Amino acid sequence: MRRLGAILLIISTLSVGVPTVFRTVHRRFVGVRHGVFLEERAMEYYYENEVRVIVEQLVRAVQRAPLDARIDRETGEIIPHENGLYFDIDEIVKQVISAPAHTRLALTGIEIVPFLRTEHLLELDTILGDFSTPLMGSPARVENIRLSLAAINNILLLPGEVFSFNEIVGERTPEKGYRSAPIILGETVAPGVGGGICQTSTTLYNAVREAGLEVVERRIHSIAPSYIKHGLDATVAWPHTDFKFRNSKDTPVIVKGEIQKWRVRVWIVGKKEG
Repeated sequence: MRRLGAILLIISTLSVGVPTVFRTVHRRFVGVRHGVFLEERAMEYYYENEVRVIVEQLVRAVQRAPLDARIDRETGEIIPHENGLYFDIDEIVKQVISAPAHTRLALTGIEIVPFLRTEHLLELDTILGDFSTPLMGSPARVENIRLSLAAINNILLLPGEVFSFNEIVGERTPEKGYRSAPIILGETVAPGVGGGICQTSTTLYNAVREAGLEVVERRIHSIAPSYIKHGLDATVAWPHTDFKFRNSKDTPVIVKGEIQKWRVRVWIVGKKEG
């Protein structure tokens, strides 16, 4: 037995570069035991470094990151969250290496729950702020308002996140469907692409005020707009004049906006307070 042990020790020490027959013997003594499977993959006689490569390949095919619940931008419906799956590669390698002969091992993962789950969004069923302004103007102006409302509709804002009108709506260009309509420039009114969308930002501002959210950035027009009392407006212009607010609640809120018959309506949905 001592002689056999000495031989195995020499083979183990000189395993790299030894003849094939000795390497095969070496694998049988120091590699994974006979008949060990990981899922459907035979693992017998592999060295530890080889086992690690195989495990990494198997894990890569099934491991997944968690996905937060979210809002469908088109329908406003809740898209349920998806749990992630994490695998401890070191632990799996250890199990394979130490497994007795004729053992079948399963690739067992750890379920990871995302931060924002479906139940969190189901709680957002209360209107916190709601404001409307009268719809008026040319078909081009109305279309600009419709496009900008669609851009902000169903935006989910987590606690502490800042909503930037310019960032979300983006540059108002003919390629995006925006048309030329009257805009306020200083003390005058002149045609410009995207004219009318300040009514969207103004209506949003007043809904935000009603919801008790923190206004971060706002400027009023140089002359009074026709759809609201001067001083209650919020002008925007790409890219230098923006309207921003922060979700200062402890729970998420959802921005909603659309044209409803004769009015431009924006409302903020959140969790019932108190």
